Amino acid sequence: MIYDQPFAVNFRKDFIYDKVVPTFVSTNVGGHDEIARWALDLNDILYIDEPHAPGFHLSAVRKLTGDTMRNGPVLIKADCLIYTTESIIQYLDESAPARNKLLPVDLVKRKEVLDLYNVFTQEFEHMVFRYVCGQMLPNAHLVKEVFIRRVPWIEKIYYDFRYSYIRQKLDTEMSLGTSTETLLPGIRNIFQMVTALLKDGRKYLTGDSLTIADIAFASISAPLILPQEFGGVMPTIDQVPDTLRQNIFEFRATAAGQYTMSMYQKDRPAMRPQIEVPAYPNAVAKFAERLKIRMGKGKSNLFFSLQRRFPVLKIPFTKLLTVNRNDLLVELMNRDNDFTVEEINAKRMAHQKGAFFLGMDRTNPQFDRERNFVRKSTTVADLEIIRSFVRTSAQDIIDRARTFGKLDVADTLNRVVLVRLIEFYFGIPGPTENVMKQWLRAMFYDLFLNFTNSAKKHSDAVTAATARKEWLLELIEERKQELKDGRTLEDNVLNRLIIMQQEPGGEWFDDDTLQRNIGGLLTGILETTNKAVILVLDELFNRPVSLKGAVQTAISGDMNKMYGYVCEALRFNPAQPGVLRYSEKEQVIKGSGSKIYKIPSKATIFALTSAAMFDPAAFPDPKKFDPERKSVYMNYGFALHECYGKYINAVTISELVAAVLRLPNVRRENARTGRGTGLHIGPFPNNFVVVFDQED
Repeated sequence: MIYDQPFAVNFRKDFIYDKVVPTFVSTNVGGHDEIARWALDLNDILYIDEPHAPGFHLSAVRKLTGDTMRNGPVLIKADCLIYTTESIIQYLDESAPARNKLLPVDLVKRKEVLDLYNVFTQEFEHMVFRYVCGQMLPNAHLVKEVFIRRVPWIEKIYYDFRYSYIRQKLDTEMSLGTSTETLLPGIRNIFQMVTALLKDGRKYLTGDSLTIADIAFASISAPLILPQEFGGVMPTIDQVPDTLRQNIFEFRATAAGQYTMSMYQKDRPAMRPQIEVPAYPNAVAKFAERLKIRMGKGKSNLFFSLQRRFPVLKIPFTKLLTVNRNDLLVELMNRDNDFTVEEINAKRMAHQKGAFFLGMDRTNPQFDRERNFVRKSTTVADLEIIRSFVRTSAQDIIDRARTFGKLDVADTLNRVVLVRLIEFYFGIPGPTENVMKQWLRAMFYDLFLNFTNSAKKHSDAVTAATARKEWLLELIEERKQELKDGRTLEDNVLNRLIIMQQEPGGEWFDDDTLQRNIGGLLTGILETTNKAVILVLDELFNRPVSLKGAVQTAISGDMNKMYGYVCEALRFNPAQPGVLRYSEKEQVIKGSGSKIYKIPSKATIFALTSAAMFDPAAFPDPKKFDPERKSVYMNYGFALHECYGKYINAVTISELVAAVLRLPNVRRENARTGRGTGLHIGPFPNNFVVVFDQED
C-alpha cells in the first residue's frame, strides 16, 4: 500500500445522475457499508439511503458498476459515481475540512492507522460476519426481520417465499457447513489486541484523534456488540439466539467492547433524516422546468421592451409598480429618504433576531453608526487575501475533479468554497459546513424571496436565525476568553470586530450588535454568489463566440477583463432582476426627462435594475454582449443600499467562473443536470454539471 495516497478511487465514467442529493447503495447489515455510511454522516451529508438485503445487494452494485461483487457500497453524485468503501473514504477525506479528516497527514501515523484498518476489514470482518450469520441463519423469522428491514419490497417478497434457497446460497458462499464456533478464538484475539492498545488510557486507537481505524473496528465489531446507534440494521439483544447472546455479553464486557459502545454513543453521528430528501420531480414538474428555461431565454427582450414602452408600469388594482427606465431608477434609488427599505426588510430581519444596517434607512440613527463601525473591520487589501483563498480552494477541488471528467459547479465547487470562505475570512465556522449552508439558505429565502409570505419559510428562517445567533454568541465568548488568556486571535473579520469592541469608543458595539451585523454580512454570501456563477456560465455556454473570449481571458489570468464578462452575462441573465422600495406618501419622479410619473402613497416599488441596464441611453446598443462596457452596472443594486459585498463578489464570482472555464473544452453536461440554471431546490441552484476533456 502507498501511504501518501492509501486508497485508489474506483469510479465509473459513463453515467448520468439527476437527483439533487447523492444516493448511497449498500447492504443493510454489512460492516464495510457501515464504515462508508459513518464517514458520510460524519461529514453531515444528506443522501438517499438505498440499502439492500444480503445477496440482492450484489446485483444492485453490479448494475451500477458493471463489475464484481466486491464493488459495494456505491456513492452516486451528480458528478461522480464511486464504489468500494475505501474509494468513498478517500474521496470524502480529500475534500473534508481538517476536523473531519480520517486519514492522518503524518505518514508514520497514517501507516499505523492503515495497518490497523487492514486487520479489521479483512480477516476480522470475515470471521465476524460468518460467525453471526452462522448463528442467525437457522432462525428464519429473525433473519427475515433483520435482513429485509428498509429494503425494496421485491426483496422482502423474495425472502418470504424463497428463504430456504437464500439460506442454502449464503451457507455455500460463506462456508457455513462447519461449526462457526471455531471462529471465536480468532475474534477474541482481535478484541484482546484492541484492549491492549487502549490499556494506556488513550482516547482512540492511535492517539487523540478519530481515524478510519477506530471507525473500522467499531463498524466491524458492531454485530457482536449490538449498539443501538448502528447506521444499518441490527437485531436487539433479546432477538438473537441464546449462544450468540452469551457471546455478545462476553464481548461487551471487554475493554474493546466497551470502546465500541462508547464510539457509537459519542462519535457516531446520526444520519440526516430521509424526510429532508427533496422529492424527485414528476413528468409535469420536469415539463414546467423546461418551459421555464425556454421562457427565460427571452428575458433580455422583455427587459428592453419594458424600459422602452413602460418606463413606469403600474399593476392594476394594486399598490405595486415597477420602475424600468435607467434615469428614473437612478433618481428613485438616490432619493433614499423618500423611497425606503425598512418597510420591506426590517420586520423580517427583526423576527430573525438580526436587524442589519442594510435593512435600515438613512433616517435611522443606527444606520451610519453601525455601518461605519463595521466598515472599519475590512480593508481594500482584504480583496487579495480573498482572491488567493478562493483561487487556491477552487483549484484544489478542480484538480480532484479532473479524474472524473465532470464537475458539479454548484454543489462540489461553489458552495464548498464559499462556506469555507466564511470560516476563513469572516472567522465563522458552522457546527458543520452543511448546517451553515442550511442556515444561510433558510434566512436568505425569507428575507429576499418569500414574496408569498409563506409562514413555513418564515418559521424555518426564524429557527435558523435563532440557532445561528446562539452559535455566534458562543463563538464571540470563546474568542474573548482567548484574549483574556493572553492568546493572539487569528486575523479575520469577527476577531477584528471583537478587538474593536474593546478599544476606546467601541463599548457601545456589544455582542448582540456584533452578531446582528456580521450575521447580516453572511446571509447573502452563499446563495447569491453560487447562483451568479451558474448564471454567468449558463449565459456564456449559450454564446459560443463570447465563451471563446471568456475562456481565453480566464487562461490569461486577466481578472479585470474576466469581471467584464461576469457583469455582462449577469445583465442578460440576472441573479436578481431588481430590488424593492417603499413610498409612504404620494411622490413624483421624472428622471432626466420632462414627463412626470406619479408614485401613489403606500406603494411598493419594484426597481427593475435589469430593465434599466437595457436602456440605450445608459447602455448603448444594449442587445449586444460587450464585456468591455464602461456603463454603470446595477447587478448588485444601486446607490445607498447597493450590496455591501459588491467588491467581494467581484472577486469570488470572477475567480470561480474563471476556474471552471480553464478546464479543457469545458461544456454543459448534455442532460437535465447541465440544462438552464441546473437542478433547483426551490429558487436555489443546487446542481449544475459541466463536463470537460480529460488530459492524458
